[in-house]
Amino acid sequence: MKTVLEAVPPERHRGEAAVEAVIEKVAQVHAARPLDRVNIPEIHEEPARSQKGERRKPFEPRMAPRALGQLIQERLGIPCMINHVVVHQRSADLLDWCRETWSEYGIREFVLVGGGLADTVYPGPTVPEASQLMRDALTIPELRVGNICIPSREDEAARMAAKTAAGADFFTTQILYEPDHFTHLLDEMARIGETADEVLLAFCPVRSLRNIRFLLWLGVSIPDALEAWLTEVDDAVPQRSLEQIRRTWADIIDHQREAGRPRPRLGVNLAPIGAVAPQTTIGLARDLAAMHDQSLNAV
Repeated sequence: MKTVLEAVPPERHRGEAAVEAVIEKVAQVHAARPLDRVNIPEIHEEPARSQKGERRKPFEPRMAPRALGQLIQERLGIPCMINHVVVHQRSADLLDWCRETWSEYGIREFVLVGGGLADTVYPGPTVPEASQLMRDALTIPELRVGNICIPSREDEAARMAAKTAAGADFFTTQILYEPDHFTHLLDEMARIGETADEVLLAFCPVRSLRNIRFLLWLGVSIPDALEAWLTEVDDAVPQRSLEQIRRTWADIIDHQREAGRPRPRLGVNLAPIGAVAPQTTIGLARDLAAMHDQSLNAV
């Protein structure tokens, strides 16, 4: 099972100390639970994705993901994949950026992201167009192209099939807190006969009601009843979020095992938010891997 850790680039104004803090957290997790990849998101100022929730902290410019990825690869030896919003660059500029990111920063895995506003006309390619463009025009050794999966979105299985045909090697999901949308997606992929090769499921341990409100602002799907349970007792939020993540993962891998489907290969993308201690992330990574192994052995 592949284990990926998400590392958010620090705000630029925080300086070198903030960069070192991110690298140190990654190093602590990797030393205790070896990571297959570090996933680095590209953070932009964007509107709310949902009427629920709130973002209290204003947007601040952040370190470039590829610069952080270069440091992590050089100092820790962990391959990095970086998210990149493709719709803001015209095709030629996007290809130049990809070549530069490979030749100067050593990155060979890209997760392509679309625009945040459905009714906006962007200058750059769509995600499927960008995937196809990269496949056709780039000669990056061992290039891997990822796309985003939103299990709650209508017709997501068909969208993923089209993206796979356009060149996507793998998918990373939106943050998950319940299994039903994803197990339905697995069933739909099997029904239409087009299955992605690999999907990394994003799980986000949290510490507070504020963290939950921010995830809702981002558009993360959390049913009202689950939100109420997670936030019912302030001090219980961290432990309850971990319990819910474990239940969600167990339901998903059991569903896949019972259906007898070896594909897509499922891995985890751990995306802790807020001041989550490295030991919490390490413990969760170990638990999810053990649950995955137990499910395989039950076949």
